Amino acid sequence: MKIAIDAMGGDYAPEEIVKGAVKGGKEYGAGIILVGPQARIEGELAKHDCSGVEIEIVDTDEYLVEGEHPAYALRQKRKASILVATKLVKDGKADAVIGAGPTGGVVGSALQVLGTVEGIARPVAGGAFLGFAPNTMMMDLGGNVDCRPDQLLDFAIVGTVYARKMLNIQNPTVALLSVGAEEGK
Repeated sequence: MKIAIDAMGGDYAPEEIVKGAVKGGKEYGAGIILVGPQARIEGELAKHDCSGVEIEIVDTDEYLVEGEHPAYALRQKRKASILVATKLVKDGKADAVIGAGPTGGVVGSALQVLGTVEGIARPVAGGAFLGFAPNTMMMDLGGNVDCRPDQLLDFAIVGTVYARKMLNIQNPTVALLSVGAEEGK
């Protein structure tokens, strides 16, 4: 498996992203493609023992910054690291993409480059509560506050498939959790 990683996504990028990529590559035997400014990535890689890890770098000097409007930033920064990493998946050069940067930018990149699964109208982010409640997962997490009922159903379907395939829960329970009724929600 080869994983494209936005080396500039996250609060402590590229330091922590590179560190985690090297560790993950060693532990799981995955090939790693780090996307971002080559000189900065090489500087971080030099701090780690990368023996036994297949790592390549795709150079780009553009990346998203926390606080930017995602749609505007993706239009302005056509070579943003998250966009380039996502295109590697579309082009068959990577099997998966990881981005820890601004959520709107990660989701926007996925929509723009990969689209959605047929029958699913809106993307949803979520996952399992590791450690806290190992057989519990939450989808959406309040990222969409203006959902139609059919979109909530889509989220439930995605979560159900995830629970069955990833958590081995054959008949998961689905529930709806409200984000509240305050103004703006």
